[in-house]
Amino acid sequence: MKRLLIFITVISLSIFYYSCNCNGKKEKKFHEIKDTTVKITIDRYEKALFSINKDSLQAELIKIKPRYSFFLDGDLKDKQNITQILDYLNDPQMRENFNASQKTFSDITKLERQLSLALTYFKYYFPEKKVPKVYTYICGMDFEHPVIYADSVLLIALDMYLGKDYPLYQSFGLPLFLRRAMSEDYIVRDCMKAMAEYYFYQDMKDATCLDHMVYEGKKQYFIDVMMPAADDSIKFKFSKNQLDWCRDNEAKIWAYFIDNKLLYSKDDNTFRKFFNEAPFTSSFSKSSPPRTGCWIGWNIVSHYMEQAKNINFSKLIENHDAQQILSMSKYKPKKP
Repeated sequence: MKRLLIFITVISLSIFYYSCNCNGKKEKKFHEIKDTTVKITIDRYEKALFSINKDSLQAELIKIKPRYSFFLDGDLKDKQNITQILDYLNDPQMRENFNASQKTFSDITKLERQLSLALTYFKYYFPEKKVPKVYTYICGMDFEHPVIYADSVLLIALDMYLGKDYPLYQSFGLPLFLRRAMSEDYIVRDCMKAMAEYYFYQDMKDATCLDHMVYEGKKQYFIDVMMPAADDSIKFKFSKNQLDWCRDNEAKIWAYFIDNKLLYSKDDNTFRKFFNEAPFTSSFSKSSPPRTGCWIGWNIVSHYMEQAKNINFSKLIENHDAQQILSMSKYKPKKP
């Protein structure tokens, strides 16, 4: 009990609230944690693997397996498994990505500090959960999964964060709107996104547009609370101009969903574009960001959590009734 009281003096009882500035835009204010109680040390699996003497590969892999069992879960006495790992180490692209990652991430002190702070918030809200162990590795351009969270383990693919101008990204034909977020600035955000997808997972079969809105809004809300001091442009992966566009046009976005009767549609062909990655949302101007449906969902969930003072994260996770969340949120954006 004493420990809890001490912690509450460090973090405000009200983690955040909304107020309006002179321009009528919503501005979030946070009370930050003064002491990071979770201390993360990132284990560099890619360094251990690529430094192995390939002439004694099998013996070296067996030696490091206890430390990296999550990666080396196969039978290392099976020659086929050893051959696959050798092919991976000899792959020119893998070697190029490894070398680039060692230059870009020669010092990960800042990343460890930022991740420790986010996981301190996680431990505050989920005291019963284990703080994950964190590893880095080279994934070989798995663009869809730059971070993996499973079994209380966070796996960060460093070759997915080498900067928007990294030559291999361009040779793969990745568009600039995706490459823009492939840098160190977005790693912690992506870690929190991976954790949110794990804890908030629900089957979206036969789901309405509103179901998708609230589901994505829950995950974005998780990111928001775990990273209260981070810039919204990082948390949403929007440019500052795109964020301004969303804030200035919030009422118009909401009206579009209402006027076109999209909220309760189950035809994802009609609303998929509001949740997918793209340069912008095609139903709006080219100044708009992608995923405007996710942004509206975050607003709904944020208003819901403000209105329902007795609702904690556990209850938010359990509540799959998007209509109830919308109704209780009293969400109705005002026209500028």
